[in-house]
Amino acid sequence: MKNGIYFVVFRSGQNDVGSGTVVVKEGAVNGGDFGFTYQGRIQDGRLNLHVSRHNPSAQNVIAGLNDYVMDLSLRDIGDGYYLEGSIAGVPGANLAVQAKFIGGLI
Repeated sequence: MKNGIYFVVFRSGQNDVGSGTVVVKEGAVNGGDFGFTYQGRIQDGRLNLHVSRHNPSAQNVIAGLNDYVMDLSLRDIGDGYYLEGSIAGVPGANLAVQAKFIGGLI
């Protein structure tokens, strides 16, 4: 992913399950929303993303899961990226993320 600020939408199946903002700089990804933080590294066309709940009242995609790692493949779609993959240790838990580039870094 190129350096910048992205608006991200998480999807499970056909449903949007959350959205937030991430900043990408030199392969490092940091971001969050009202309930979760996202941190990870991009390497070899994949993003290993650690998601952690900071707001106990925020609902998670998978009930009872407060801290997990997503392994996502990256695909450039012009105005951003499409990512898809799974949650480590949770069979059948597949997610997709649409990341729209919304600004450069200063």
